[in-house]
Amino acid sequence: MTQIDRITTEVIAHRFLAATDEMMATLVKTAYSPNIKERRDCSVAIFDARGRLVALTAIAPMHLSSVLGMVENIVGRYPLASLRPGDVFLTNDPYVGGGSHLPDLTLANPVFVGGRVVAFVANTAHHSDIGGKAAGSESADCTSIFQEGIRIPPVRLMDADGLKQDILDIVLLNSRTPREREGDLKAQLATNAIGMRRVEAAFARFGAATVLAGIDAILDYSEARARARIAELPDGTYENEDILDNDGVNDRRVRLKVAITIKGDSIRFDFAGTDPQIAGGRNMPLIATLAGVYYAVKAIVDPTLPPNAGYFRAIEVSAPEGSVFNCRAPAACGDRGATGNILGDLLLGAFAKAAPERVMAGCGPMHGLIFSGLDPRRGEYFVDYETYAGATGGLADQDGKDSVRVHISGAANLPVESLEQEFPLTVGCYELVPDSGGPGAFRGGLSTRRDITIWAGEPRLAGRGLRQTEGAPPLFGGAKGRTGSFVLDPLGAARRLPGSFSELAIETGATVRMTTPSGAGLGDPLAREPARVLADVVSGKVSREGAARDYGVVIADGAVDPARTAARRARLRAPG
Repeated sequence: MTQIDRITTEVIAHRFLAATDEMMATLVKTAYSPNIKERRDCSVAIFDARGRLVALTAIAPMHLSSVLGMVENIVGRYPLASLRPGDVFLTNDPYVGGGSHLPDLTLANPVFVGGRVVAFVANTAHHSDIGGKAAGSESADCTSIFQEGIRIPPVRLMDADGLKQDILDIVLLNSRTPREREGDLKAQLATNAIGMRRVEAAFARFGAATVLAGIDAILDYSEARARARIAELPDGTYENEDILDNDGVNDRRVRLKVAITIKGDSIRFDFAGTDPQIAGGRNMPLIATLAGVYYAVKAIVDPTLPPNAGYFRAIEVSAPEGSVFNCRAPAACGDRGATGNILGDLLLGAFAKAAPERVMAGCGPMHGLIFSGLDPRRGEYFVDYETYAGATGGLADQDGKDSVRVHISGAANLPVESLEQEFPLTVGCYELVPDSGGPGAFRGGLSTRRDITIWAGEPRLAGRGLRQTEGAPPLFGGAKGRTGSFVLDPLGAARRLPGSFSELAIETGATVRMTTPSGAGLGDPLAREPARVLADVVSGKVSREGAARDYGVVIADGAVDPARTAARRARLRAPG
């Protein structure tokens, strides 16, 4: 084997990371749909010829599941020896192709040096509609993957002769918004073209033998770092349970369970005891569960770990086949991201027993609304796919964050200006909800409220949310987060909608209020520093009444009243 020094290894690693960063910039700058060009619901990666992840620029950790395993699936259908320069493969199916839900269309290109495949570049982008029973192609109430949209095994979208128009036409024909799909797919093609050039340049600069040795060294280094940090954690088995409070069809409790075993420099996750796969689309293929586990390990063990397959070697995952975390075809899995956010709480809740100073309390997961109908300005069908940020739970040394993505989700909120320009929608309010953050020594992040009015013809609405009947779980004596909700006509009849629904016919001019769940608190609320409570009152995050009720802090004339605060806290601490 070629020997390689550490400096050269580091230079090669940064060349690959710079390539994925440039790929991401290309995809965002050239995409057509707001979901990609504005919300950045996309990620890019580089793999070696064996399918090992070498570099990743990911907006959302869950996107790792849309590229992991893709190379193996491609090579399983098209042996390496049969690949040719110019090949581009397209897939989206979690059971036969790659990825973890159908809207993430993923493209991969083999990279050739000296006539042989040395790497693959790939990108995944969430397309706002790829068919299925509901506009937006992500309906939690689907009961089979056959309802969720077009399924694509690994197929050649391009070869040396050019674009396979018949394959593209099949995709476009299945979408309610073909103009967006064509623009976004061509942006993905351009993105991989950039990635190929940068990888080829790295091989040209250093030579194939050196780069391949560098890849091995990069992965070995990542593994060594991970194992060293895992070894710092106390050995033992740490268990936790959580729930889904809606299975995609009905409000019911779905049990989630994990046992994390740390032994020396390795770590094992066992999801035995988790409920069997459910009726709705909130199941997770195993590849999606792996992405959630890899995220949690990186977050807890070493957030600066290089994002590659090296540290995966220190991790073992077991999930019963046919369970929520390892669903079996043809289970629906379109809304696997919602479950993935609860998975994050489940894992960090277990880690809290091993590394309490590194975790955060339960989070308020994103909520999703999909508006669709006929845009009167353009005379064509539109689909506004968007997920709305929730909030993080309190941490060991700081309050939770407001209006942010949590755990495995990561796309941005669509700016109001872009929303109103792109779609026949207007936003009446967009605000944080006072007193909504779970009380604690460190408070949970606040709920977000948004009112949206639709002006389309034949309008339809789909929604999906969790933590709508039970709030996020607290840690170390904190309080639960507040639940979220969907409400139709909030200023009138105020009809509350269920946690999962699709293709709901509403009237032109109807308003929907979406309120995300909040983060839970960490630590005893009565131990919160009164000055922090005062700052929250001044900023409008906590009311004066909430300060006294939840924290025992009495505020008078714009300042904390120490004597009354001490007396009130004593009463609140008293038994009964």
